[in-house]
Amino acid sequence: MLNIKINPKFVVAIIFTGFLGFMMLYGCRSSQTPPTETVTPTTQPVGFALFGPPPKKSGVQLWSDNCMRCHNSRPPEEFSAAQWETIVNHMRLRANLTGEESREIVAFLKASN
Repeated sequence: MLNIKINPKFVVAIIFTGFLGFMMLYGCRSSQTPPTETVTPTTQPVGFALFGPPPKKSGVQLWSDNCMRCHNSRPPEEFSAAQWETIVNHMRLRANLTGEESREIVAFLKASN
């Protein structure tokens, strides 16, 4: 077995140095909290100032842009309206669709039946 003697003064010095370093870093932090940006319906992201909001896509555009990335083209008549609603609801998370986009796609698919 190793016979190592540790000087208690050395342990206290290490702990004190660590505590002192922590206090120095803690003292350097800003005492003010950064302002939080509240998003209101009238607040627009910076890119909108130049180009305006992106144009709203129709259901057929959203269907072709999002669904066709991973799937072969299927005719809207292949499934019933209830089946399409379930399919789109399931795929919404995988395709990272918003609620409005998924409703547009379902409306297009139901209208095409």
